[in-house]
Amino acid sequence: MLQFHPISLADRAPVNRYLTEKNYPGAQYSFGNLFIWRNSYRAELCEEDGFLYVKSGEPGQYRFMCPIGSGDLRRAVNRLREWCRAAGCPLHLAWVPAEDRARLETLFPGEISVFSDRDAFDYLYERERLVTLAGRKLQPKRNYLNRIRRKNWSYEPVTRENLAECLEMQRQWCRAHNHCAEDSVHAESCAVRQAFCHFWELGFVGGCIRLDGRIVAYTIGEPLNSDTFIVHIEKAFSEVEGAYPLMNQQFAANAMEGYTYVNREDDAGSEGLRRAKLSYDPFRLLEDYNVVFPNG
Repeated sequence: MLQFHPISLADRAPVNRYLTEKNYPGAQYSFGNLFIWRNSYRAELCEEDGFLYVKSGEPGQYRFMCPIGSGDLRRAVNRLREWCRAAGCPLHLAWVPAEDRARLETLFPGEISVFSDRDAFDYLYERERLVTLAGRKLQPKRNYLNRIRRKNWSYEPVTRENLAECLEMQRQWCRAHNHCAEDSVHAESCAVRQAFCHFWELGFVGGCIRLDGRIVAYTIGEPLNSDTFIVHIEKAFSEVEGAYPLMNQQFAANAMEGYTYVNREDDAGSEGLRRAKLSYDPFRLLEDYNVVFPNG
């Protein structure tokens, strides 16, 4: 039987070897993402015979990533099926890239059910457009920037000297949002704390915006693959008009040089977040798939 264990910082190097070889731009294919959300999603790992297995969820509702490795995929999936049969649940693979979906349909003809979930589509943007905000569709963003740039603002990277200020800004943001009492906001707040507590060990990169000397926005991300940078977290005070667009633009300009694309993750089904992400005219919506083996 596969032996899963909770994700720890010690897993970063071996997991990154698999993810680097995979070179896929999906948000789940980031060790940083797996780590900071590990408690909220009960994420665990297993490495066996050249494959990485990732499990999340609770008994009866387990979700697995498609096994990541370069060996016998059919055998690796059957190892998961064996584990699920012992656990009394069907095998449900989530965040499956299109090429893996095609391989699974070939390897298991007539045995699987495939569907996609719009709420889980990642938003990919061209980094250059996030910097220049060129074109008619992004004119409203340029207008916001023009207004806030008339004020006393500055951008700076997250450092050991200002990290505590960013964390304090997050606490203030949380208090302004009912102390993060809503389940989804609470889970995100827990992930944010993990990101700040292990910022340097995870190799994260961050930026923040000051207005009249006070931090009013911050963001955290990391390189995802050979041509894509991922933004894990972005927060700004909603009463500061233009803070979000300025944070977005400045982080892309200052922290992502050399990368072609930016993954700003999914919208989790939030209508407001979906409108905001679509307003930046994404280059591509990254459609991953769910693949279920109904009969185990």
